[in-house]
Amino acid sequence: MKPFLLILSGLFFCHAAFAQADSTACLNYNKGYFSYTDSLGNTVLVHRRKKYQYEKNTVTKVRTQFRLSWMGNCSYQITQAITNSKAARKYKYSSTKVVIDKTDGDNGYTYSCGCNDGSKFKSGYMKKLSKERYYALF
Repeated sequence: MKPFLLILSGLFFCHAAFAQADSTACLNYNKGYFSYTDSLGNTVLVHRRKKYQYEKNTVTKVRTQFRLSWMGNCSYQITQAITNSKAARKYKYSSTKVVIDKTDGDNGYTYSCGCNDGSKFKSGYMKKLSKERYYALF
């Protein structure tokens, strides 16, 4: 009986520690205007609508278009379709799964993502912007 309770409490702890964000709150992020900071500290502006996500790095001026496929309310897969960066063209058709870990209401969300082979793992914060703020930064 004691091993059973130990296993049960371990499963409960894992579920609580790795639980995703509330799935209904994630619907707020299916479309709209966002920004995040890349690994070099540059601000990237994001416009998400329907099945596409458009990104523009404000420093390097690199623009990238992704196909967006929602796998659930709080997870999606982005696949690079088009970019004006010669260096990034080698990643055309590469996919990345993104998981919304924690929602922050209308302010944005914390995410984690990684390559399909698990070689890279990244987490960050996607800040939600108003349309006016987005175009002011654009």
